[in-house]
Amino acid sequence: MGTPYHLSFVAFFGRTFDEYMQMFSITPTELRKGRTLDCPSGPDSFIAEGLRQGLDVVGCDPMYQFDASEIHARGKASIDATFEELKKNPDSLHHKNLEEFTRNKYLALEAFAADYALNKKHGRYVHASLPKLPFADGSFDRVLTANFLMLYACVADGGLYDGREFDLDFHLRSVDELARVSKHEIRMSPTRAASTPWGEHPYLQAIMERLRLKQFTVELVPSVYDDGFGTNNHLLVARRSIALY
Repeated sequence: MGTPYHLSFVAFFGRTFDEYMQMFSITPTELRKGRTLDCPSGPDSFIAEGLRQGLDVVGCDPMYQFDASEIHARGKASIDATFEELKKNPDSLHHKNLEEFTRNKYLALEAFAADYALNKKHGRYVHASLPKLPFADGSFDRVLTANFLMLYACVADGGLYDGREFDLDFHLRSVDELARVSKHEIRMSPTRAASTPWGEHPYLQAIMERLRLKQFTVELVPSVYDDGFGTNNHLLVARRSIALY
């Protein structure tokens, strides 16, 4: 048995559109109802495929400061580095098909890079980072946020990150900001610790309470998405109980 999987950097690591549908337990039909923010978006193909399907989607990420060629190079380097870490301890993730998982990362990156070159100038890819976003209050009907909050808490706090800058205070300020820009709904994944034992993330209850204070009803929905960190993963779904916008 190897050492627990951890990272010394925030991976610029994308998912495919189909993976998004599983991860967020949502359908393209639901996404047609209103405007969606993906934050942070990374080098995923969600925006690219969403636009092809006529969805009103926007992604934001601190890496969107770079042009298309540089961001593609950085994305590939990040994927390569992440899988080098995985090779050191192949038992740290539990995917049934690690080869398919790897292939999907590169497929997502290629689709992202091509669309990024076309649609960044149209405001579909916005350079921004939590906990401060450049959007007006209630700009989006829903916000999707995955594979950053909770996941990149420090290892001692249930995340997989060696750093400590994404502490509980950072998470709560980020939740405040996501709530500010969302009219109706926030969906957040993952919600459990990224290291053994794979139980509830130590920050989860505080995040849920913060959302309730922001007039959201909160529930945990079982997720069918296999992110490789074991079983019992749940999606956090928060909906406004009082319309503010």
